[in-house]
Amino acid sequence: MSASTDAPVRPTRIAWPLVALITAVYVFAHLLWYLGTPLGRVPVLDEREELSFAHAIVTGTLPAEPFYRAPGYALFLAVLQVGGVPGRAVFPAALIAGALLHVVNAVLLALVAARWFDRRAGFAAGLLYGLNPVFIHFAVRASDATPALTAFLAGLVVLAPELDAPAPLRTRRWLAASLAWAVATILRPNYFLPWLLLPALAWWVLRQAEPPSSDAGASRRRPPVVAAACGGLVCFALIAIWQYRVCGTPGFLPSQGPYNLWAANAPGANGRYYVQRLSLPAALAVQNPARVESLLLYEQATGRRNATLAQANPYWRGRFVAYVTRHPLDWLRLLGSKLYALLNDWEQYNNETPAFHIARSPWLRWNPLSWGVLFVLGLAGVGRLAIERPRTALAAGWIAAAVALSALLFFVSARFRLPLAALAAVLAGGGLAAPLFWVGRPRRQRFTVAAACALAAFVAFSRFGAVHDPATFVQDHTLLARAAETVGDDATAWTEAEAALALRPDHPDALRLAVSSYFNLLLADAAPPGAEPAWRSAAERLLASGATDLRPIAALALWRAGETPRALAEWRGLGAAPSAVAARLLAGDPSLDRAALAAIASRGADEPLVRLAAAVFDVPLAHPLTADAARPIVARLFPRHP
Repeated sequence: MSASTDAPVRPTRIAWPLVALITAVYVFAHLLWYLGTPLGRVPVLDEREELSFAHAIVTGTLPAEPFYRAPGYALFLAVLQVGGVPGRAVFPAALIAGALLHVVNAVLLALVAARWFDRRAGFAAGLLYGLNPVFIHFAVRASDATPALTAFLAGLVVLAPELDAPAPLRTRRWLAASLAWAVATILRPNYFLPWLLLPALAWWVLRQAEPPSSDAGASRRRPPVVAAACGGLVCFALIAIWQYRVCGTPGFLPSQGPYNLWAANAPGANGRYYVQRLSLPAALAVQNPARVESLLLYEQATGRRNATLAQANPYWRGRFVAYVTRHPLDWLRLLGSKLYALLNDWEQYNNETPAFHIARSPWLRWNPLSWGVLFVLGLAGVGRLAIERPRTALAAGWIAAAVALSALLFFVSARFRLPLAALAAVLAGGGLAAPLFWVGRPRRQRFTVAAACALAAFVAFSRFGAVHDPATFVQDHTLLARAAETVGDDATAWTEAEAALALRPDHPDALRLAVSSYFNLLLADAAPPGAEPAWRSAAERLLASGATDLRPIAALALWRAGETPRALAEWRGLGAAPSAVAARLLAGDPSLDRAALAAIASRGADEPLVRLAAAVFDVPLAHPLTADAARPIVARLFPRHP
């Protein structure tokens, strides 16, 4: 019998209602603030894609192709719609659901810590998770991160008593864990490796609990191992059958994997987060950029046209295998860089930089909890667990290794690290709850744990290389500006776009947002004083970039600065573009008359300059302004120059 089985079975009954209450108060206070921000009012990026996926499921309009994203979260959103949540309310409902699941996760994590350590550790671990700003940040997003973590922790809860239990093990627990981690995989594929680990873990635990000495021992090991291997296959089979019915190709892993694997490991990749290599035209920018880029780069490399993912994915998978086998040292160096970033305190960019958004929240900005804190305390917890329950400590290490490897193979950006951070919170609870545990322990044990914690603190809080890179803030400013423009908050859109341009003056999206938002503020007579030179600078950069949209608006900045010949030249160069024709009329271009606008006004009926010109020159439109309302605006927009 292993020494670990002699450890007393500790009660898991803890003050979980108090953990749930404290967590709920904190996360919902943050959520109430967040719902009033532009990002809390409109879905962006992955959120928008997930909502579209869910809508296609509900309406039966899925495209006849393999699922590009893991379908689990879209199914969850579809269930909300089928359950009666109106279409427009699905987004805020998803944010509320994420906050509720965050509370559930805090309780689940507390139960695991209480089982591995004691009640105080469970309480501490639950709060270390529940009050952690990064977990809260991702919980109030319409994202798969928190639901997937719920499934992972649910599997860990049922598995926790088995890791140091005497034989025979309870087969139903291994079956439940397999099902739970399969659900986590269907939500987020980076849980696939931990699921694959389960059968080997069941075999190892059984072997430790009762070393094989006969055929009877082998037969007793078989049911848990089979349950761990086959339980989740039911979930995967259902997804594969569903995909087969949609497109004729079975499969349960998303089709974005091969290109992401290559992009995360290719020569020159930073490995921390996805970097877009191509500047996409506006018509394609609304699609998933990685998907579009994978197809465009494949077409460039092979000369094919109208490529599909079925053609491109084997190519990217082959590129990855060829690079790793031909340049193993280069790849290992990249893995080392990734490992450092994975263990560093800075949360890497993943469509947004967590530090940027956490600093804006009045509830999260002051909170010192972070990955580094969990990592250091977690190593103290590992030392305690290794002494009290060595078999559990080793099993937890294997699970953590599988989670870490999943991140290292792809990106170590923030959402990929969440399950590792959750495990660290469990262990940190054990370290924090027993500060006197090491008193009286052998000097060697104390020195080993102290050295490990010191090394962890150095790795976590150092800033070598580009691991702590705030350059991604430009994307966060732009994301917030885009969301603000969508909800009609032009003041915020202008402020955030200007901040983005201060970091990267040629950012194409930020230039468009700056030009359009300030123009909208001019229309509403709400432009901030003294900001006109910054707007003109952005407009000139947009004109110089060759962008085809917003040029009539950008040329207005030239007119207002007194550069009338340049402005007229820009408008004339746009030919019969409705806004350009309208601008020329409003600026008093003698070469045009009302008839020129009447001929093309219907094509630009929704464009502000066209509507203003139509009102002033009495050109009929479906939804016209009155001349009395339009003239003061025109006088404001088009000051007369000598």
